[in-house]
Amino acid sequence: MSRGESKGDAIVEDNNDIELADIQESDEDENLIEVCPVCGSPELYYEAGGTEGLYHCKYCGYIGAFVIDANPRMMKLIRDEYESKARISE
Repeated sequence: MSRGESKGDAIVEDNNDIELADIQESDEDENLIEVCPVCGSPELYYEAGGTEGLYHCKYCGYIGAFVIDANPRMMKLIRDEYESKARISE
């Protein structure tokens, strides 16, 4: 490996670190809300029971331990997909 290649690699690594830092900062700036993975609704309540607690969605009736931390854009995408599936099944 020549000296120039290792310098180039170091520069690329530095650029990747900068891009990663930018992504992490932008994620921290967003307001994330716990939403239902089925319908995208933030109307969840926590049912404590047994060794694990479960979330219950007031909108679609989902019960489970898995929820999604979503920004408003992600919530809309999940909701749109849920509603399109509901229209198809009617």
